[in-house]
Amino acid sequence: MELQNIRENREAAQRRRIELTSLEQDINEDREANLERVNMHLEGLLEKADKDHALLRHMDFHYMARNKVCKARIRNLKAKLRKAIKKQKRQRELDRLQILAEASLAQHNT
Repeated sequence: MELQNIRENREAAQRRRIELTSLEQDINEDREANLERVNMHLEGLLEKADKDHALLRHMDFHYMARNKVCKARIRNLKAKLRKAIKKQKRQRELDRLQILAEASLAQHNT
């Protein structure tokens, strides 16, 4: 914005045919050069920020996908654990019934 104002002032001065002193010309050129350097620096920072932002978006997507995969794996493991616990409970009940049946047969045989 300031660079644009400087250029407009220079163009307006040329149109008005006003002669600037050499000191004023040097000051304007220095300001313009300094503003151009600052603009280039800010553009570099903006490009770096854009790259960082893209990387962070990629990382976010990557970790969200990994999180979903891990949650699905946890659900599957919980389901397997529930099935194994039910199977173990059934087996215990069958073992208990078998022991009772054997005890009952032992009593009848004696």
